[in-house]
Amino acid sequence: MAAGRSERMGRLKALLPLGAETVLSRAVGVCKQAGLNTVLVVLGHRAGELAPAVESLGVRAVYNPHHARGMFSSVLAGVAALPPGTGAFFVLPVDVPLVRVQTLGRLLAAWRAGRGRVLLPTFLGRRGHPPLIAVNLTPELAAWSGPQGLRGFLDKTAEAAEVPAADRFMLRDLDTPQAHARLLRELPLYDLPSPAECLALVREVRGLGPELWAHCRLVTRVALALGRALRAQGQELDLRLIAAGGLLHDLGKGRPTHAAAGAEMLWDMGYGRVAGVVAAHVDLAAAPQGPLNEAGLVHLADKLVQGTRLTTLEERFGQGLARHGRDPQARSHIQRRWRNARLLQERVEAALGRGLTEFLDAAGLAGRRARP
Repeated sequence: MAAGRSERMGRLKALLPLGAETVLSRAVGVCKQAGLNTVLVVLGHRAGELAPAVESLGVRAVYNPHHARGMFSSVLAGVAALPPGTGAFFVLPVDVPLVRVQTLGRLLAAWRAGRGRVLLPTFLGRRGHPPLIAVNLTPELAAWSGPQGLRGFLDKTAEAAEVPAADRFMLRDLDTPQAHARLLRELPLYDLPSPAECLALVREVRGLGPELWAHCRLVTRVALALGRALRAQGQELDLRLIAAGGLLHDLGKGRPTHAAAGAEMLWDMGYGRVAGVVAAHVDLAAAPQGPLNEAGLVHLADKLVQGTRLTTLEERFGQGLARHGRDPQARSHIQRRWRNARLLQERVEAALGRGLTEFLDAAGLAGRRARP
């Protein structure tokens, strides 16, 4: 939907820069990435300026002669132009250009599963964009004369079902220059889920329990404490990557080889850097070498946290040997992992200039230790 007047912005929102793209090209791109068969761009105000940009993107422009009546008239113009055989359609305002492709994917999956004729994405309980609406609801939609246009219709219909997604950008519109500046600041971090998105991924998308989330938070606290101290000594570490990796390291819990499963989920979502951290949290492929990195710190932090309390490598791996040590293959595997974790701990302690127990106690995590 690109028919509005952009009055609060003062400029055509659709043609504003967004990194190497425009707002319009970014919004069209996410629809194409989601595999939609048809992408229509509804134009109205200053359509002549926007039409060449739409054509260059290989999608069809639809002119709404009644655009002055508001966005709802553009929704109806777009619906009227849908090709025969269309089963459902998204309504994506051009000023929500950073919505994540996995949000559209979750809505499409819910549609195919028969969840409802109107599907609304939510982020931590708040409804966002874009809704997915069945074409066979068009008569009811066209007859709607209540307040708030499309939003009013969606709020009132009994057909609506909510679909949670880990996407803070479904709530971010582009109505003012300040909002544009904010999106430009966040764009370089687009491939890193925020802590709130991590919460939504673990609790709402995967449906994992509060105890696991508490464990992930403590692992993250430990890894971040290490990361901040090492950065203060000149180590190049991305604290946002550490936070995302720590909060999501057990995303694949409950599935075979959960580290690989979680990493695959994140890779499919476009979070490649976080996937690398998650993939390494259970087992390092080789003895740690080279500079200390984010994956190593999350790996070590996970070994120092058992459930929601701190532990030591000796306690952690000692328990593993007590349970599985009679199996020669399992014993060898545990001993190798213990050796690699100990080498990593020694390197961290050398960089910090003190033992990890002393460091974590000084960092205010002493209360997380088990009582003797």
